[in-house]
Amino acid sequence: MPPFQQLFASSEFWSTLILALVSGGGLGGVVTLIATRNRTRAETEHESAEADKLATEAAHQAVTILTDSVIRPLREQVDLQEAQIDHLEKQQERYFVATGYIRSLCHWLDPAVRAMEPDYMAQHPKPALPDVLREQIAPETIKGKETP
Repeated sequence: MPPFQQLFASSEFWSTLILALVSGGGLGGVVTLIATRNRTRAETEHESAEADKLATEAAHQAVTILTDSVIRPLREQVDLQEAQIDHLEKQQERYFVATGYIRSLCHWLDPAVRAMEPDYMAQHPKPALPDVLREQIAPETIKGKETP
């Protein structure tokens, strides 16, 4: 039998080994190992929780900074532009109403001018409507476009 097998097979070896572990601090070492491992695991979990907390706080702070420095000014700018658009739409509506009134007034005055001074129209011809205004003022005069 090989020497190591003889050693492991002997009861004296096992008795000496157990006695050495118990009296020589082996058992205490095992208990210390288990206690240290549990404490280390708890510390690791605590550090992980702290890291998660710091990451959450950093994310919250980043969202706050982003909201304050980027999103809020953009919202204010959009609100201002909406107010400007509303104002311009009201002005455009007033412009269209004024243009319609002036056209109606001119059509109303035309027969009176022709009746009072027949030569007036020959001496002062009606001005031509500029093409850039035609779509807004007289869309029915655009060739090829049917009005609903």
